[in-house]
Amino acid sequence: MPGGGVYLRENKDCVLLLPAAGQGLRMGGEVKKPYLLLADKPVIVHTLQACLRAALFSRIFVMVTPGEESLFAEEICKAYFPGNNTIIAAPGGSTRQESVLQGLKALCAVVDGETIVCVHDAVRPCVSPRLLRRVVAEAQVWGAAIAAVTPTDTIKVVGGDNNVLSTPLRETLVAAQTPQCFKFSLIWEAHCRAGAVSASDDAMLVERLGKTVKVVPGSHTNIKLTTPHDLRLAALYLANGIEEGV
Repeated sequence: MPGGGVYLRENKDCVLLLPAAGQGLRMGGEVKKPYLLLADKPVIVHTLQACLRAALFSRIFVMVTPGEESLFAEEICKAYFPGNNTIIAAPGGSTRQESVLQGLKALCAVVDGETIVCVHDAVRPCVSPRLLRRVVAEAQVWGAAIAAVTPTDTIKVVGGDNNVLSTPLRETLVAAQTPQCFKFSLIWEAHCRAGAVSASDDAMLVERLGKTVKVVPGSHTNIKLTTPHDLRLAALYLANGIEEGV
């Protein structure tokens, strides 16, 4: 029973998709976010190390910019994970949603409908193995589960003129994070039926099918690196150690 009491169904295969093909324009500079140095290692190395510590995944597909598969294999896999055959570089798309769909297509021939597919942002390096296990465990039961946190600020709904329209109760709101985990048959259907819908996360596409998405309490340290400030904050979190129990 890994993860300090988290019940995982051992007969369930589990694979991981890491979308890493984005440009990261808000970060600035010429280096893409997954390859920025964080505590002397590329961001994505920290993310992969956390995911490997969870001891969950039979395969890890990293969706990189098309044409950069060999570069990733040489500079990341060979340099930091020599001899590890579970990490596979595959071509992504021009958007995060397209990258995940490309990853799902790569899985079609190697998984069945009950396989748990875990999608995690390549630039969330402060995820704890414990959180990964908890979200996977809930997805095994419910078919779909996501990490999320309750916002600490009061949220306002505003109109186009920047006038406040309403104030939702904070108790009814969560800020979605990754990991987000799904049975393959469910997430495959959700992406195939998305059509022209542009979704900011995979759970949104599953919600459109009318399916239940279970929320697992996430962590405020599980930040997505978007700005230079986030990079500095992540360095502090990593320096203090990511709590296994979070």
